[in-house]
Amino acid sequence: MKTGVPPLAALLWAILALAGCGTTGTPSAEAQASATTEPTSQGTDLAAVVCDAAPKPFDPSNIDLTGPWAGDDGGIYYLRQIGSVVWWNGMSGRDLSPLDLGREWNNVGRGVITGGVITGLEIDVEWSDVPRGGDLNNGTLLLNIQDDGNGNVQIVKVGGDEGFGNSVWTPCAPVELQVAEYVRAYGGEPHQYGVILTLDACGDLADLNETVTTALDTADAGSPDFQAALGYSHAISERKLALDC
Repeated sequence: MKTGVPPLAALLWAILALAGCGTTGTPSAEAQASATTEPTSQGTDLAAVVCDAAPKPFDPSNIDLTGPWAGDDGGIYYLRQIGSVVWWNGMSGRDLSPLDLGREWNNVGRGVITGGVITGLEIDVEWSDVPRGGDLNNGTLLLNIQDDGNGNVQIVKVGGDEGFGNSVWTPCAPVELQVAEYVRAYGGEPHQYGVILTLDACGDLADLNETVTTALDTADAGSPDFQAALGYSHAISERKLALDC
């Protein structure tokens, strides 16, 4: 999932261009430490997978289901559509750490899209649990691809195994993929990006932005600490935009 991270060189150039207007002090260990929230999960850098809603317009003449989907069973499903065939990997624990993802249940599925614009679109699915999770069930499902009432696509279970826990699939954007994009572009701590991209209070974001911004010293441009602070600052800006702060 692309997060719209701008090229690092462009951001560095913009920071350096402002150097003549004054710089802040050299990043201190205290400033860097204050910009980081202690992990709340055990043995992982990212506190939770999370998958924020990411609506996709419903176009029955051009269906593309590839991508991450949030289930109303609390799981996350990664779908891949190749022609009329759909594959998925579904894992429990969307609100847990990546380490705990799929530990309660983990299933795979394969389905074929049938129907059309006039008759409606369906997916006939065969699915099976795999041993990463605690369940070992299997069966069939009948799913509808439809408008959610707001012009966006959703997948709804309309038949098949009653024991299958999910009923509605909604497109979403996993925070873990956004974190990976930032780490590749800027370096830094995955957990710090995870904290930033899951904060819901504009005030908390403003306080954190002030902290990481004061750690930027143009004399250190190009250093790992400078690049990481720049990444944190941009992640905060993106989260503010998402929350309309």
